Amino acid sequence: MSNKSLNIYYQNVRGLRTKTTDFKQSLMCNNFDIIITTETWLCDSIFDRELADNRYDVFRQDRNLKSSNKKTGGGVMTLVRCGLDASRVELDDYIDMEILVITIPARVLSASADLQILTVYLPPDYSRLSSNIDHLINLIKSLHSKNPTNSFLIIGDFNLPSIKWGSNGPNYVKTGTTELQNTGIRLIENLAFLGIQQFNSLTNYVGNTLDLAFSNLYLKITECKYPLSKIDKAHPPLELEILDLSISLNFRKCDFKNLNKYLNDLNWQTILISNTTEGLIDNFYSCIYEAINKYTPLTRSQNNNRIYPVWFTPALINIIKEKSKIHKLWKKFKNIRDYEEFCVLRHRQQKEQQTCYNNYLQKIQISIKQNPKSFWSYIKSNRNTSNYPKTMTLNDNRYEDGQSICDAFNIFFHSVFGDPLADFAASSKDNLTLDSVSHLSVSKSTVENLLTRLDINKGAGSDGIPPLFWRNCAKYLSSPITLIFNMSLKEGVFPTIWKKAHIVPIHKKDSKTKIENYRGISILNTLGKILEKCVYAAIYPVIIKGLPNEQHGFLKNRSTITNLAYFSDYILSNMERSGQIDVIYTDFEKAFDRVDHLILLSKLQQLGIHGDLLRWIKSYLTNRSQAVVVGGYRSNYVNVPTGVPQGSHLGPLLYNSYLYDIKTCFKHANHVMYADDKKVYLKIKNLEDCNLLQSDLNSLYTFYTRNKISVNVKKCQCITFTRKRHPIKFSYKFGGNTIARVNIVRDLGVYFDDKMIFSNHNLMITQKAFKNLGFVIRVCKYFTDIDAIKTVYFAYVRSVLEYASPIWSPIYNIYNDSLERVQKKFLQHILYRSKQFSKSYVEDCHRNNLLCLDERRNVLDMCFLYDIANGHVDCPELVSALSYCAPKRRTRHTPLLFVPCSSRNYSANSVLTRLPRIFNESFKNIDLFAFSKVKFKKKIIEVLKTKNK
Repeated sequence: MSNKSLNIYYQNVRGLRTKTTDFKQSLMCNNFDIIITTETWLCDSIFDRELADNRYDVFRQDRNLKSSNKKTGGGVMTLVRCGLDASRVELDDYIDMEILVITIPARVLSASADLQILTVYLPPDYSRLSSNIDHLINLIKSLHSKNPTNSFLIIGDFNLPSIKWGSNGPNYVKTGTTELQNTGIRLIENLAFLGIQQFNSLTNYVGNTLDLAFSNLYLKITECKYPLSKIDKAHPPLELEILDLSISLNFRKCDFKNLNKYLNDLNWQTILISNTTEGLIDNFYSCIYEAINKYTPLTRSQNNNRIYPVWFTPALINIIKEKSKIHKLWKKFKNIRDYEEFCVLRHRQQKEQQTCYNNYLQKIQISIKQNPKSFWSYIKSNRNTSNYPKTMTLNDNRYEDGQSICDAFNIFFHSVFGDPLADFAASSKDNLTLDSVSHLSVSKSTVENLLTRLDINKGAGSDGIPPLFWRNCAKYLSSPITLIFNMSLKEGVFPTIWKKAHIVPIHKKDSKTKIENYRGISILNTLGKILEKCVYAAIYPVIIKGLPNEQHGFLKNRSTITNLAYFSDYILSNMERSGQIDVIYTDFEKAFDRVDHLILLSKLQQLGIHGDLLRWIKSYLTNRSQAVVVGGYRSNYVNVPTGVPQGSHLGPLLYNSYLYDIKTCFKHANHVMYADDKKVYLKIKNLEDCNLLQSDLNSLYTFYTRNKISVNVKKCQCITFTRKRHPIKFSYKFGGNTIARVNIVRDLGVYFDDKMIFSNHNLMITQKAFKNLGFVIRVCKYFTDIDAIKTVYFAYVRSVLEYASPIWSPIYNIYNDSLERVQKKFLQHILYRSKQFSKSYVEDCHRNNLLCLDERRNVLDMCFLYDIANGHVDCPELVSALSYCAPKRRTRHTPLLFVPCSSRNYSANSVLTRLPRIFNESFKNIDLFAFSKVKFKKKIIEVLKTKNK
């Protein structure tokens, strides 16, 4: 096999019983991927290894002497190279026919679908030929309906002289009976309906084509000059080459108008008549696949190894080819006229190339409004490195080809799962909340609304159907989908087809050659995710009431900012009073992948999930499977024994439920979480406080052990926040291992130093911003649209300088100036590109519709304050800490917000002190409660621009 092509040999050998030695010797002198033979005339007394060496797997269907009226002859055989991992499809209903079906998996072929090869021999018994062909048609339809995206090769001796084959297709001739002629027509029409056509037009000595090769792939067929067996003049041997196996359905060119009309005419009440969810799903998908095949064209995947860039025009390519041709002539003959013509073509190429590139960039810049995805794809294509190295390692083993790398990823991702508990002694707690939910049904309008809101740019899951299809057919499919959803919820069964996930490896950090440095993202089926959304909406209001306020991850109106604001305010207020706070950061290992299902179901029951819904969630979690998809390869599916699906809607909520009772560990210390990122902290006055914190850590370790949560102690960290010169330093342990002590810690993207100055954070983000700014200037070098350049700057540079700014916003000019230098550098570039003269920095910013970075931080501060004041933040600690002035007597200038007194910069710079102070000083004339957030933000910006005029 070469790249994505297969070399195949076919011959009607007219018997191999007496030719086994010659055939094997000829085979050993060749290197075909697949050898297909018909009329083998073999019997079970001849062994497989008499016919082929150990390079090939041997598949045979010898003539069945019990069912055939002929005692000799017939039989088919397919030899497949061992590395192709072929398997046989058993045909229990077709044992009396000489048909052999072989499947080669897509992962081996580096293709988008499996390849199924049907080797066929239809004896010239015209009394039975018609019925045999009808059986063959039914078999092909059955195989196709089960796997409609598969590639097919149907090859063999069909004995249909009534059809002449030419380059323009079949030509029917009046040979044989009318029934035989009609049978041939039926075969061709049915295969054409499935997108399968016949490619062999080579004729035998009398002008007939008896050996046919049907496929939905492109086949290149030639007559073999060096046959493996003696030639029968009625059956010339063939060499076939499948040039491209990357064939798929082109949903963007689907005829949705006629497809929807077809779907509208279906009687779903008669189609979906099964009493089980799995039965409904099978019937539903059979109809959907049939409709897709009828109205969706096939296409070949784009070749990523294109010779020329995408922006090269045909005219430019012709110039390049002509220039190359003339250059070769000059190098060969040294004719001065050839050189002069070459120089002319070279100049023309340079000029045309620059024109093409400028036109391409112009289209890219325009697309930022019309087609943002195209614009950002261009930007990312200039930023990304190659996805995966050619050679990767796992546990000191090297993998150098695509399939072995894919399989190694599969081994690694499967190894991270835990061993499920066989039994779990559940707590006897009653419901933690008064609310509970046990049943759920969904309406047609809800399903249709969710379907119409799907992102059409997302890819397909393991069912091969992308969101584009479901969204365009929402009106006509919402009824049957609703029926399936409600049956699933009533029966407490999540369909098996939606439990299959494709895993895409994403690089985390460090060396890209180490498979251990990757995490997996699940690509799930669209309908399964929609059903998840319905369940999520029903159980979230119940579960949220039992979750601790300290959990900020994956919950509405909570975020990394609320987590850090609550935490940093506590730290700074205690440092204001010269206190010491010890903080322990714990690091979970594969947190989402090691959730034990029995423990989770027990905790969901305590949180108020019962009945059919609990059984449904159990079905949703168990018996899942996944396969890794990487670089065009796919691994085998493996079982998923533990964990919640990453990339799902329910996964994060279920994970938070798994940790809902973690608060019981802490009798002395405080804690705050963002999903699996956890920090435990306590104000330290003496060694007794350190022992109390250690006691809570011991309880936490016991909790983790009981709940099968693994912690990587090597990555756990301890930091002491204090302004004392000689703080108490205690050696904290976790599970008997000492926790490393550090002076700087990265917490949810923000670098905290032990003095809470954030100097290291300013340094880190400034360096990263300058690096990204260099990229922006390079990638936009030939852009003429200043707004497009600014958009890239906002995305790659300013976002780095603004993330979580309410937490670390600098109060010292030295840090503020270092941040502003980044934007000043960008502004210089913009002024130069737009041919403007520089005035003052602030005026230059406003002239180009920019705000200074400190102004931007003020805007972000006020927006966060707006969220707290208006109840858009679900964090009682933050909301309760925001106080309003209520003077005993009226004054002329009473501020709205109360600002706590501060004697030092520590407390003065905390979130809940700085934000009210800034509002009172600069924005007191803006009503904090009268406007929407968008309008409030606009008014803040207007005040800032007016202030700096």
